[in-house]
Amino acid sequence: MPLSNTDTNSPSITSPTPPELVPSAVPSAVPLTPPDLVYPEPLSAHDAAAYVDLRRESAWFESAGQWSTFRGPKAAEALNGLITNDVSLLQPGEGMHAAALTPKGKVLCDMLVFRLDEETFMLTLLRTGAPQWLATARKYVNPRLAKVEDESDKWSTWMLYGPQASKAVAALGAADQTVEDLGDVMMQGLAEWKPWQHGLWNIGPTSVRLIRAPLMGSTPGFIIMADARDADVVRDRLETSACRHATRAVWDIARVESGRPAFGIDMDDNTIPQEANLDTLGAISFTKGCYTGQETVARIHFRGHVNRRLRGLLGSSALPQHGQIVDATGKLVGDVRSTVISPRLGPIAIAMLRREVSAGDTVIVEGTDGPITAEVRELPFAE
Repeated sequence: MPLSNTDTNSPSITSPTPPELVPSAVPSAVPLTPPDLVYPEPLSAHDAAAYVDLRRESAWFESAGQWSTFRGPKAAEALNGLITNDVSLLQPGEGMHAAALTPKGKVLCDMLVFRLDEETFMLTLLRTGAPQWLATARKYVNPRLAKVEDESDKWSTWMLYGPQASKAVAALGAADQTVEDLGDVMMQGLAEWKPWQHGLWNIGPTSVRLIRAPLMGSTPGFIIMADARDADVVRDRLETSACRHATRAVWDIARVESGRPAFGIDMDDNTIPQEANLDTLGAISFTKGCYTGQETVARIHFRGHVNRRLRGLLGSSALPQHGQIVDATGKLVGDVRSTVISPRLGPIAIAMLRREVSAGDTVIVEGTDGPITAEVRELPFAE
């Protein structure tokens, strides 16, 4: 779910996709200690433990995205005219990832869309992208057909991810205090939810909307959406649970490892959706009707290709920085976007690279303290 990229305790997501949700714990043989390097901002002991929990059990995160409703007798038709995916295919209780584009086919913002009933959709995106999205929707949508309302203040949200996410969410609902069979049934039921499936769920005395959101590669997880008036109840349950609280630093590592682009960092209004891999991440329909920016997206899909796209960089000795130039055999081939230190992989980054650069190639990043050698990888980085 897109979240605030300004709150140091709130993860940023964007992006897109639904990969298969196959729980897979990190084998004990896989090293969880990075190479012996000097990092400018090493993880705290708490975050390092939270990362291990995220990969082996589960961890929860604060979230602070912008929520809005799109409601009216022609809501599906109106929304379809503004975004890249086909919301008319959604049944109540289903959702998808999508993007809104400029008239020239560049990314205005990306979002998650959930259908509540025949006339109501709920959307969430990064707060930084909210003003342009709300302005665009209100400019082009007849309020008699659908009305757009910012409801961010009405909701409090968290995310819980990890191989044991279903077990952890079931325990929040007091499954750990019920007879064993009932707890097992609750966990099994959650594990069988499809990507983007959502519905009401109880956490203690509080009813929340639970969303199975495939935002972290093959690692399963859920968005917990509660009425803001019940926020203290849900937060208390999370804080007193066996599941560890993780910060944005941990989320960013997991996001980059799973290859999910963040709006404003990896993509912006100069980025064509396919350059940000939004097509392979399941955020674009190529069979729906017209929408703003469709001509550019369709022409690339059916008649050509983009000349650059997001790929991964695996650093050998130091951490590249956002905006640094990537060079291959004396030729400028791209620039660095998101950068993190992965406890599994060491220095890694998402970079926008020209199409002639292939996975496995060695490139040079023009670092602040000298050149950094890096290997090009396809996204997501291998588990």
